[in-house]
Amino acid sequence: MLSQSTASSPSAAGSTSWKGVPVQSLSFDGERVVLAPGMLGAPPAGHVCIRSEWTQVSIGTETAWIREHAAARRPVALGYSHVGIIETIGPDVTGWEVGQRVLSCSAHASRVHARCDELVRVPDGLGADLACIGVIGSIAYHIVQRAAPRMLEATAVIGQGVVGSLVLQVARACGVDPLIAIDADASRLVLARRLGAETIDASREDVVERVRVITGGAGVSLCIEAANTAKVFASAIAMLALRGRLITTSTVYAPVPIRIMEDMIERELTITGAHQPKCPAVANAYHPWTQLGNRLAAMRAMRDGTLTVDALISHRERPADAPALYDRLIAGDRTIVGALIDWR
Repeated sequence: MLSQSTASSPSAAGSTSWKGVPVQSLSFDGERVVLAPGMLGAPPAGHVCIRSEWTQVSIGTETAWIREHAAARRPVALGYSHVGIIETIGPDVTGWEVGQRVLSCSAHASRVHARCDELVRVPDGLGADLACIGVIGSIAYHIVQRAAPRMLEATAVIGQGVVGSLVLQVARACGVDPLIAIDADASRLVLARRLGAETIDASREDVVERVRVITGGAGVSLCIEAANTAKVFASAIAMLALRGRLITTSTVYAPVPIRIMEDMIERELTITGAHQPKCPAVANAYHPWTQLGNRLAAMRAMRDGTLTVDALISHRERPADAPALYDRLIAGDRTIVGALIDWR
């Protein structure tokens, strides 16, 4: 997931940005999500101004931010997956042109300033609505890169929201087998079955026992958590085989009980965190994948059909309707799987 400091909003461009073009932006004001007016001026050095087309709601991360900030009644900007058209180019910017469609990690707003070295051009042939899933797609790529799955390795993915489904698809491309998708909502398992995964409905089945049956009693050697709740960690650990690996990915602030001796030492388990902002901006010998490279790879895979994303988008909303959408998300409405905001 992206951290809050990664998302850029109109206010992040400095005080001089609030003179000129009217903008609207979505944020949490300490009590509720609001669509607020503002002003945005010329982009500063090294930045471009982007006229927004679509943004994606990162459901798990953004609702977690809201809950954490609500307790202290603190405001927070929302959003970090954004596609639009370059409208103005600031000083000291090279390699970019007005009219180009780009993906950025900007917040939910009608216009934004974005650093030119954090942009990725949207590949030809990919619609702007699906392209804005590119940042979430790159999160899935980073998670699987951290997991380092091996061919024919028994693998489970807990949670089949947008991130979990994309992780499942990228892991499948790595040749893992069997591949198991787990969710407490049966409707979220439909795509997983279509993609060839074994599925477990956590609302009806004993997850750990079903994993044992599928794996012939061995358990999985790799479990990737993408469920955005602390409740799944006990079963995630229990389903692991000797020397198994758990990859944690969700924005979970609640404590998770782990028995050090019985769970970790005696079984020699490994728990690894995957946090996309730690993916390097520049490739190195230890980690050859980069944030921008992963975003471009994810968008190309969407365009070419390697990643299935259409089925993951359940809601497309206008900005004025977005606060009501967030109310439903905060209340736990699981009928919302993937949500996009249409700024056109």
